[in-house]
Amino acid sequence: MISTKNVEVRDMGGYGSGYWLGSDKKKTTESNRRIDIRYMKRQGMLKSGTVGLLSWTRNGKQNGDINFCMERDQLILSYRYRFWGGEWEEVEQLVYFDRTACNYGGERIWLLCPHCLRRVLLLYGAGKYFLCRHCHNLTYATQQERKKDRLIKKAQAIRERLGGSRNLLEPFPKKPKGMHWKTYWRLYSEAEKASFISWSMFLDEVSPARNGNGDF
Repeated sequence: MISTKNVEVRDMGGYGSGYWLGSDKKKTTESNRRIDIRYMKRQGMLKSGTVGLLSWTRNGKQNGDINFCMERDQLILSYRYRFWGGEWEEVEQLVYFDRTACNYGGERIWLLCPHCLRRVLLLYGAGKYFLCRHCHNLTYATQQERKKDRLIKKAQAIRERLGGSRNLLEPFPKKPKGMHWKTYWRLYSEAEKASFISWSMFLDEVSPARNGNGDF
């Protein structure tokens, strides 16, 4: 008998691949839709023959859904995808399972990343296909927060070294007497770069529209 599961995954992420203005900021796992094998197991969705719908919401509004079909050793995903407002494309993706024995009996089920075949518990929709965080080059939001703080502190320290205010909103301090212009412009460049990247990271956090160049 084929069973049907309509599953809503709440607040699981944004609209796909993120982007940023001139920084080396990585996309985060939290800003992307994800498929969690542990959640699916708890919901009884791993039974062979189960078909249904996975949907995601953010801030109480649905922002994407995909169809799935469960087989013995694989999960079949089907959905529509488009890149930056282009033409919609029908996508069907196969995700295979792997099983490992537990120390106290039973087995653990893993998702195999379709790209690198790494055993994982989560796959992320940060592009056309659901892949592991390593293949999508995702990082955790806490890591980004620490990086942002380091960049802000670096910019503030340079301003203070030049005799100015640590407030990044105030004008950049002038060259101190006795300092070589080459040194001053190097410090200026480092401070402005750190300030710009940290500001770009902040904008990515507060502006959902900046978090998507792909859509389902």
